[in-house]
Amino acid sequence: MTEERLRVDADQNVVEQARNLAKELGIGFILRIQDKKETMVNINNGATEEIATTSLRGMGVQVFTSQGYTGFASSDQVGVAQVKVLIRQALRLGEMVKEASGEKNTAVFSLSPHQERRVVKLKNPYHSLTLNQIEEKLQKINANLGEIDPRLSVRTVFRVVDEEWRIARHDGTDTIFTTPRSFIFNAFAAKEGGKTATTYSNLPGSDLSILVDEEESEKLRQRSINAAKLSLNLLGAGAVKSGSYKIVIDYALAKGLAHEAFGHAAETDGMDSSILGRGGRMRLGEMVAAPEVSIIDGPVEGDYSYQPISANGIPRQEVRIVENGILQAGLGDLFSATAAGVEVTGAGRVESCHHLPLARMTNIRIEFSTAIPIQGEFEEITPERLYQILVEHKLMEEGEEILYLTGFQGGQVNPAFGNFVFNCSGIYKLGPKPVLYRPAIFSGGILSVLKSVRAGIGPLKIDAMGTCGKMMQGVPSSGGAHYFLLLERNPEITIGGEAGE
Repeated sequence: MTEERLRVDADQNVVEQARNLAKELGIGFILRIQDKKETMVNINNGATEEIATTSLRGMGVQVFTSQGYTGFASSDQVGVAQVKVLIRQALRLGEMVKEASGEKNTAVFSLSPHQERRVVKLKNPYHSLTLNQIEEKLQKINANLGEIDPRLSVRTVFRVVDEEWRIARHDGTDTIFTTPRSFIFNAFAAKEGGKTATTYSNLPGSDLSILVDEEESEKLRQRSINAAKLSLNLLGAGAVKSGSYKIVIDYALAKGLAHEAFGHAAETDGMDSSILGRGGRMRLGEMVAAPEVSIIDGPVEGDYSYQPISANGIPRQEVRIVENGILQAGLGDLFSATAAGVEVTGAGRVESCHHLPLARMTNIRIEFSTAIPIQGEFEEITPERLYQILVEHKLMEEGEEILYLTGFQGGQVNPAFGNFVFNCSGIYKLGPKPVLYRPAIFSGGILSVLKSVRAGIGPLKIDAMGTCGKMMQGVPSSGGAHYFLLLERNPEITIGGEAGE
């Protein structure tokens, strides 16, 4: 079987020239070549507002002197002549760092050469549909959703990315991989009598299958109907009384907690100010969650945030950050893992070839060791059914007050203290006839939350997607948990709202 040829395969001479020049100059380097194509379509209430196709082809070179001083240069051109220019530019910057008595790091010289090729096999790749076909399918999706109710305004955003990377080093490392991704995002705005409510649905993937595969289309349809109905029902919803409650969160909110409030704290380049660190070292071996809870990060093929190899040419590992409640490992970047006292796990990621790597997550999820199995897809589990499941499994008593928070809509986190403030899409007081409340702030401490988890309900669902922002770089992120997580009441975890119901 013939191996699929990629665009970055044509850059062999560039890699060889970089190695030859580095050997001549007595330096180390990491060369990052990126070739990216992207299509975006924006439909608003049946009308196409924007169609954009963009491309990026460039390279960045990070040079290391023998003493470990580093410099970086990048270009939108990829070629033999240009790589020579970039290496010399980066070397001059590294020498300036030395003159200024800046930081140095020789970790790159301790690595072993690595050769790997990881190409995701796609059912419906980037060019398998024309722009007109994509637009027609999206207009149909948007129009069908708009017909649900005249009070709804619907915006549909679609994006598909065809991205290839080639990471090479002075030591002979040469890794090639693809990171294809796609998503459809629907925003619903319900308006009536001066009141408004906004909800969202999305479907992530790796190619155009999210537009043509019947199973994927049905999944998006069900998610979108649920979100649309929620926005309409919120028009008549009241405010929840603020306080601490026994709560249930869905997998999207769990992903938000795992990513924003815990994952960033586990990244080794921020250990000096992380709640998971002490004196710059990770607090390995400490109990940070309930004994049944584990937190895992790692690449999942076919996932929206898939990246099998780091921006430093190191294989990306699956990392069990928390194992049975105990902090076991960190997201170790090449240049910060040793100082944090953990192993290098290939956690370095970049937004583009014009950026330097940062320790980042890919797909992060919360697992509960004795999760309760349930039948059906997540989209089919109504608040009424969730109440029945809790009662059947003796997780709540009839008449007990439990709030169910659904949908993650962003928030703020302080990784130094582990405090978070998140927003959700809606809140239900569970019962035979659940009561819907308007969204309210969900806040507390991440360690308090993790220690309060008492049950996982349903299979793992890890397709909650987002964009992870850190130091002015944005990269795809994803993750999740079991369909639902049950948290015992904890005074350090609160739901906002107003003084009365």
